[in-house]
Amino acid sequence: MTEIAEKTKINIAPTSEPKLEIYHPKMKGYWLKILIYGPNGVGKTTLGESANDCPLTSPALFVNIEGGMLSVVDKKPDVVDLKDYHRLEEIFWFLAKGNHNYKTVIIDSLSELQLFNLDAIVAEQLNKPSAAGKKRHDMADLWQEDYGKSTQELRRATRQFRDLPMHVIFTCLESSTMDKDGEERIFPQLTPKLRNSVLGYMDIVGYMYNQRIKGEDGKEILIRRLLCQNYGKWVAKDRSPGGRLGLVIDDPTIGKIMEKIIGKEVKNE
Repeated sequence: MTEIAEKTKINIAPTSEPKLEIYHPKMKGYWLKILIYGPNGVGKTTLGESANDCPLTSPALFVNIEGGMLSVVDKKPDVVDLKDYHRLEEIFWFLAKGNHNYKTVIIDSLSELQLFNLDAIVAEQLNKPSAAGKKRHDMADLWQEDYGKSTQELRRATRQFRDLPMHVIFTCLESSTMDKDGEERIFPQLTPKLRNSVLGYMDIVGYMYNQRIKGEDGKEILIRRLLCQNYGKWVAKDRSPGGRLGLVIDDPTIGKIMEKIIGKEVKNE
């Protein structure tokens, strides 16, 4: 070691014995953290609402951002509308404090939440000069720095909700992009940096789609499917032990997903 390096060496050893909480992860008390994405009208909201039909995940609270609850109106779910991005923090703390009986929260959807967030950022800066003296005069005037701020804020919000001691279901629209080799890839509809973070936060990322197949009588029927592993151009993910969800779940419900993950049937009491 040189004389300069010796003089500038910093002792970072702890002054006391560090106390680490070392544990073995268990399936008991498992909290589902899932992102469901796909095209409009495929049934993402309906799949999220099915949490109310499973005793492990019911009752559920919908955070309605898209405003499209008609598909589940007959189920009469508990819903709170997010009409102002800044109210998201209030909803989080309501759930975090635990003075409620909800086992699941459904954020519907992350795509719309990002737009809400960008609108809130721009609204705060309207008619205010930047460091360079520039001003923006309408909500359509988005700057590159807005996307950076939005990514930071939504990373934090997504982590906060993911870490709640309850089941957390996010929905999102799909988007198509080309990779470096010119191949099409289907991802959740989020900006690239935010998308990469969100994909990393989730235990399960499922792509939902409808497919026409021939029934036993030879007639075509339309079924809903949830892709749970990467396949072709579609991005998906399953962190359950041994990939218990398999490649595809037909007619998916939250109850079916929970049964596959915990490895046993969930019965209504």
